[in-house]
Amino acid sequence: MRRAALVALALAPALAGCQSTQERSAELERAAHRARKSTVAASGLRITRPSTQVRVLAQTFLHGSEGAAGVVTVRNDLALGLRAVPIAIEAKNASGAVVASNTGPGLAASLTIISYLAPHATFTWVDDQLQGASASSLSAKVGEAATVTGPAPTLAVSGVHTFEDPANGPGAEGQVANRSSIEQHELAVYAVARRGSAVVAAGRAVIPVLAPGQSAHFQAYFVGSPQGATIEVQAP
Repeated sequence: MRRAALVALALAPALAGCQSTQERSAELERAAHRARKSTVAASGLRITRPSTQVRVLAQTFLHGSEGAAGVVTVRNDLALGLRAVPIAIEAKNASGAVVASNTGPGLAASLTIISYLAPHATFTWVDDQLQGASASSLSAKVGEAATVTGPAPTLAVSGVHTFEDPANGPGAEGQVANRSSIEQHELAVYAVARRGSAVVAAGRAVIPVLAPGQSAHFQAYFVGSPQGATIEVQAP
């Protein structure tokens, strides 16, 4: 098994209390959020106005025998959280021509948005479904998103370690716990391997449903090699 230094990251404090107007409002927000995701899935992602709230700090294209991936690190400059942050990427070849992107219809929500970005937080998002074997660079654009005034549900990642699958190659696995009263749907877990400041491998796992108070096992298969790298795992 490949060895790596492991870092497991947890998010913001849990929502507290019994059923309230705030919780009802959150339910309505989630319904609107699902409707927006359905629209993007059906028609494709279009960002007409770049975000003034979120900065792109780094963008990396990875390619290996496992496929291709785009990795983008962003920072929320606001003192408020952001919900469903749209993120569009283009993989380009040496001539500058676009050979792959995530803007077409039919993609999963975790491949087109960051579901939650905490106040003043830095986050690394992964699209591990690119088909850009001939690409040499990646460009990213982040769109405007709705602010969130209340606290976010707590999602805790633990027990992270690397593994080697004979058929699918290297990956990272562990547990993610929903320590809130809100059921999570299409919960994406993003794993990134770094050597120094360089991203050398990345992957993604999706948990269809995670009930309040429950935990689930995840496996994120890497594009690239995590050999000797530090592993970072985040679940927004």
